[in-house]
Amino acid sequence: MRKWSLLLLLLALSSSRMFAQDNAGSSSNGSAGYVSCPVGQSNIFLYQTVTNFEVLSSLKCGDQVEILGRVDTLGGYLRVRTADGKEGFVPQSQITQVAPPKSRIAIVQPPPQPVAAGQGAPLAGPLSHGHANLGYDIPRAEIFGGYSYVNQDWEAFASRSGMQGWDASATVNVYPWLGVEGNVAGNYQRNCIGAAGLTCSAYTYMGGPKITAYRNGNLTVFGHGLAGLGALTMTLAGSPLTWRDLAWAAGGGIDYAVTNNISVRAGSDYFRTEYMQSIGGTHQNNIRASVGVVFRLGRVISE
Repeated sequence: MRKWSLLLLLLALSSSRMFAQDNAGSSSNGSAGYVSCPVGQSNIFLYQTVTNFEVLSSLKCGDQVEILGRVDTLGGYLRVRTADGKEGFVPQSQITQVAPPKSRIAIVQPPPQPVAAGQGAPLAGPLSHGHANLGYDIPRAEIFGGYSYVNQDWEAFASRSGMQGWDASATVNVYPWLGVEGNVAGNYQRNCIGAAGLTCSAYTYMGGPKITAYRNGNLTVFGHGLAGLGALTMTLAGSPLTWRDLAWAAGGGIDYAVTNNISVRAGSDYFRTEYMQSIGGTHQNNIRASVGVVFRLGRVISE
């Protein structure tokens, strides 16, 4: 009888141990994962934090890591521990429970070297369904050029009307989320304010901060605030008159990366000008919209 009791006790202990191991394996914390690189890449970055994205090291495709936890920042990041004991964060879309297959695209150039902490961390958004993330790196500089449309407020002088023209800007990104933008635009209209033969030309020269509010794969959403000088020139029978005063704009837009170096952009602003004060006006509440192409140059550093 004692032998049977001892045997039953051993079976119970063994079953409880197996049950505990199964439960531990079902949790994401402490479980094993594998690095799953985007198509065409041979490595991903391991970040020290998800606030300033300092790079700790570079992880190769297929490397095994231990999953320690998860944060919901920017679509979800996993805290992992590498085989050599480093702990950091990677986008959760780049970790899989199953060892990923080898890359289907040969890497012609050597993989990028890891950047020392505080000197070059790109901000990585979550990837979707294994497609290449063309917006993965934040460019050091962005040059934009395109079409501009202004719904111009003429106050009591005439009804609102549309002025068409061009818009150009250059941005230098000093952090993954912050850049400094300079903007120049010109808009034109014939027979403006309802006067036959009267041509109106409006130019603005503005600058200010540009903030990247959201980045996910190829898509970037940004906002900016610009201030500077506005100039309105009215020309009738070859005789021009020009008024200059404060101009500012607040708005933003959306970029979509079509290649690593080229994006398309659509944006709009509340656009206020005051160049009609000298002829009895106060200020003009305008709406400005633009579409065009962005050329992306270099890669931003985090500090």
